[in-house]
Amino acid sequence: MAEDNNATTVDKTISNITTPESESAEEINIEYAPRGSICGVRNRFETAPDENGATSWTTKLPVKLFEPVETDEFAQYALILRHTKCYDGRKSLSICSVLVKSERLKGFLGKVLDGYPGPFRPLVHRWESLVKAREEEELDSTAKEHVDLFYKIFEEELKDTLERKKDLIRNGVITPPLVWILLEPGDMVISNSNTPRGYLFSSAQLRSGSNDWVLTCKHIDFDGIRFGYKEQQFFVDAFIGTMPITSLPVYPLKYHTVKDDVRKTLIAQGKRWEEHKGYHYRQYEGTASVNPGGGFMKRYHVTSRIIIDAEAFGIFSSHGPIQVYGHTDMPQELTDDQRMITSDMVYGYSLIDKEWLEFSLRGVSEIEWNTHAFESLVLPQEQEGLKDLLLAVAKAQSKQLDNFDDVVRGKGRGIILQLSGPPGVGKTLTAESVAEVMQVPLYAMSAGDLGTHAEVVEDKLQEILRMVPKWGAVLLLDEADVFMEARSSTDLERNELLSIFLRHLEYYVGILFLTTNRAEHIDPAFESRIHLSLTYRELDASSRRHIWSQFLGRSPNAAAFSDEQLDQLAAPQLNGRQIKNTIKTASLLAWSRDKELDFKHVQVVLNLRNSNAPKND
Repeated sequence: MAEDNNATTVDKTISNITTPESESAEEINIEYAPRGSICGVRNRFETAPDENGATSWTTKLPVKLFEPVETDEFAQYALILRHTKCYDGRKSLSICSVLVKSERLKGFLGKVLDGYPGPFRPLVHRWESLVKAREEEELDSTAKEHVDLFYKIFEEELKDTLERKKDLIRNGVITPPLVWILLEPGDMVISNSNTPRGYLFSSAQLRSGSNDWVLTCKHIDFDGIRFGYKEQQFFVDAFIGTMPITSLPVYPLKYHTVKDDVRKTLIAQGKRWEEHKGYHYRQYEGTASVNPGGGFMKRYHVTSRIIIDAEAFGIFSSHGPIQVYGHTDMPQELTDDQRMITSDMVYGYSLIDKEWLEFSLRGVSEIEWNTHAFESLVLPQEQEGLKDLLLAVAKAQSKQLDNFDDVVRGKGRGIILQLSGPPGVGKTLTAESVAEVMQVPLYAMSAGDLGTHAEVVEDKLQEILRMVPKWGAVLLLDEADVFMEARSSTDLERNELLSIFLRHLEYYVGILFLTTNRAEHIDPAFESRIHLSLTYRELDASSRRHIWSQFLGRSPNAAAFSDEQLDQLAAPQLNGRQIKNTIKTASLLAWSRDKELDFKHVQVVLNLRNSNAPKND
């Protein structure tokens, strides 16, 4: 057997360790010994290819073509070997397959090769196990004869390969033709990356028409309901000479210099990943990926709060259900060995990007809640009492304490809150603050996100109104005027949008905030469905001063501002959004000068704003 051509030979050898097809006697009058009982070898040889490139098997050396022989005479022998010509200069013939006739030998090999997934190079991978079993297992005399015969033949046949394997492993390197020799199906392998991942090795195959290896592995994933396996392929491009084993894209864990530490790390990673099955609301910063239409993977940098939910990913994303296999053998809680081969990705939704993505668990963290968000909300003084009512209604709805139902079961179970007023006075901030104090997601969208065509609006709205309650989220529809304005006899398309919106709201079971700048034009049918309405007016000086004080207090590099300075800042007619943007710009100016943010920096920005403001004729 050739040193660097053993892959083919051993593959063929193992693929034929089976009981051959039924045989017929050439001479029915001859009495043969029982099948597989003679402790000997019967040889067959591959013939030269004919004009069609086909070969056959013969009992004579392949000088010319002979009729194939497979008779009861052959069936007497424990082993039938097939030989091919060898062109590596080491030997003239090489064993390319073996038929095991001996039932005793089959039983012995069955134990040695037990659990080996299919006919795939087992003799080389498990030679040490075979040697040990031969020495330790108690066998009857006939079985021992047959095992010794098998051992003697393949010790000689595999000698070069086994010695080369030992030499390569001893030096921690591998050659291109023998990449397969390191990897036994079922081996625990790790990826060669900054953050290693564990896999179970499945198979190694040469890529068609090349000397590149395709290494197929599997890992555990979660489809939203159960654990299962997913396959992943790694590629070893053809190389010259030798390569360190640990430079392969995946390699057996047993060759790692600190394998015990890696094992502990993989178990810890897997345990954390397992804890994120189901629904979770988290913060994320890092690279996320998506595979649109089965094409090339697209990657994004995401900084957003995310919802981890593999089940919803399978239902609502355009990518379809997450496909796993082998789930029937999976427990509900993984073992440590299984945790070592889990995915490091979770499936979910980015609330800022409004995309279904795969997120690396390394970028997932707990949310730092703003516990003072609702307290800092500024409302007109006469409406301050509505803040407590607003929060109480939202909390009750979130915990489903309100069991009131409409006459038609399932209708009228949602809470609709209308926020009206000019831009920048706190309408959006109100919804954000409620979600923050309740520690639930805020799903914000505008009328533009839904579109203007009735069919598109209905499909998107139906999906969102199913998805958001699943997460217990607060839904905010900003600038909802197009869906709320009174119907007219001329604009039939907008009338249809209003009808669609009203129909779906009847069965919505969550909390919905609607913001509008045109509360006086709301359709009566819509107005009757609003549970609580807050009207915001332009900010007065006192409200503006409060907002300046709050934003400056949150700025990490702000100096102390005096009462006189705050009064001066509150004088210009700015809304909350303009105040926030002014402080952000002033902070950048202070940072560029390596100074604390002080009154002078804010004055520079305000003066620049005033100089660029449109002049009234």
